[in-house]
Amino acid sequence: IIHIFFMRPTTMQPSRVLIIEDEPILLDTLSSTLRLKLPRTHIDTADTVLASLERIRSMEYAAILCDAHQRGLEGIGFVRAVHKIHPMCPVLLLVEKHHEDLFRQAMDAGAYDVLVKPVEEGTVLFAIRRAIEVSQLRWKVTREEAQFVASVGRIMKDLEVLYRAYGLQAHFEAFMATEDLEKTGLSREG
Repeated sequence: IIHIFFMRPTTMQPSRVLIIEDEPILLDTLSSTLRLKLPRTHIDTADTVLASLERIRSMEYAAILCDAHQRGLEGIGFVRAVHKIHPMCPVLLLVEKHHEDLFRQAMDAGAYDVLVKPVEEGTVLFAIRRAIEVSQLRWKVTREEAQFVASVGRIMKDLEVLYRAYGLQAHFEAFMATEDLEKTGLSREG
């Protein structure tokens, strides 16, 4: 018994982008520009990172654009917090001035990109579009990986029956559990 796997075309749901900026004029300008230039993208806004964390817990964002200098939680700490909630969500930071050490810290923390204020409209649009594309590709790879693993699991089950090689599926499931542990960083070297 051989399973043939066909992918159905999926319709892309509109992407969601969150902008976090404590300067009301800049927040309004960024959100208006993105709404105008990215009409199929939902643009959400927040004026503090602390207020946005609950929203991030309850909603999937394709990208987050955040002012790196916020009260309560600086940008690098925010990037780490977002990655604990949604590890694959691209976070772009807006900084006041070019500072190599801050750039390095942000990238080490997992920031997708760092933009220096004042940032040009084209630069922001390019960075957000690229982050959305990366987010969509990551989602697609994750979904296709899950479908592939499920398909291989069904094939293992069929092989067990066909060749009376009982235990193949259990070995495969144990192997995949080990892989999952390694992906999440929970495995121990020993």
